[in-house]
Amino acid sequence: MTFQTTTSAVTEPTKPPRRSGFPLWGTIAIPAGLLWGTALGAGAGLYFGNIVIGAMIGAGLGVGIGFTVFAAAIVIASGKL
Repeated sequence: MTFQTTTSAVTEPTKPPRRSGFPLWGTIAIPAGLLWGTALGAGAGLYFGNIVIGAMIGAGLGVGIGFTVFAAAIVIASGKL
């Protein structure tokens, strides 16, 4: 009488690969806001007569909007934890 032993490999269940928690659009929000705000502000400044003032106001508004989008990305990322 012969006994055969068989071994089967038992593996631990694997977790799915971790996704990046922070969205790309949140990463580029502030620089994109700065660039677009400056460009649009300069265009408005050209229309109203002072490109420099328009670009500075546009850059300030663009950075402010960029920070708002960045804050939204933080909220989205914290929900994925």
